[in-house]
Amino acid sequence: MTVHNRSPLLGLFFVSLFCWSGCASSQQKVKPESDKQVVGDFTLRDLKGHKVSFRDFGDKVVLLSFWATWCSPCRTELPLLQEIWERHRGNGFELVSICVDPADTENEVRQMVHRYRYRFPVLMDRETEVINRFNPTMDLPYSMLIDQDGRIASVHQGYRIGDEKALEKEIERLLSP
Repeated sequence: MTVHNRSPLLGLFFVSLFCWSGCASSQQKVKPESDKQVVGDFTLRDLKGHKVSFRDFGDKVVLLSFWATWCSPCRTELPLLQEIWERHRGNGFELVSICVDPADTENEVRQMVHRYRYRFPVLMDRETEVINRFNPTMDLPYSMLIDQDGRIASVHQGYRIGDEKALEKEIERLLSP
């Protein structure tokens, strides 16, 4: 009988551990000018099945935002990122969200995008090829702010209330002449 009483606690422990490792607390890393890595090109499909390449965004400031439907901090952050995108997209800023859910959950992704009326590009990284290149531990949410030259200006892991304000200031700094 004692084994049955421990099972829920053990299960709760593993769920907590999974969420802790998969949904990171907030961390920001601003790269010094000399350390800025060039992102390079990649191609993923959007929810309509069209191929979208990173190079399609030209010389814009781009925020690559990696997320998943099961990640609670991601679901909190995405509407705030949409607000930032709506304020700055006419000034040379683009938000590119990359969902890392497996292919068999694409319908859930579509429903979430429709329910919350996301209008920014949503790409599917079904094989986790792109996120593994930049964030192999899959801490989510995970964002990279990329300057007009295609170099990583900063990296954001996790989300805490207020992170979006600091991120918007970084975007504005990169957009200013």
